[in-house]
Amino acid sequence: MDISIREGILTPDTFAGLRAACGMPELETALVGRAIESSLFTLSAVNGSRTVGMVRVVGDGAFVFLIYDLLVVPLWRRRGIGSRLVEEAVSRAKLFVPPGRAVVVSLFSAEGREGFYSRLGFTELPAAGLGAGMQCFYL
Repeated sequence: MDISIREGILTPDTFAGLRAACGMPELETALVGRAIESSLFTLSAVNGSRTVGMVRVVGDGAFVFLIYDLLVVPLWRRRGIGSRLVEEAVSRAKLFVPPGRAVVVSLFSAEGREGFYSRLGFTELPAAGLGAGMQCFYL
């Protein structure tokens, strides 16, 4: 398995294809394009000419980063691709901040996937000194 992690190559069509392969709802191309453009950075897991996974990182680019849209095509899961994408995203987020400064990297885990992120060093919330993550959807 030859997987390379590449930055900044994610296109709206590729993003849409990964979402579809992962059983996620379709989004408008313009909306997906704006999401990619507004991201601090995107990373893609590539095998040959095929993108098999991606992660998108948003935030303030100073000390707060949010890993969002970690997607790996189901046939390519359990091969360490998701872990590599998260680890690389954290490494690149640290590059935004001067050495010795704290970096906050947050995410929303899919239900039942908390153990995956715990193995990568993330703390499940609520935890001592940290409240529960919260979210609100508006229509």
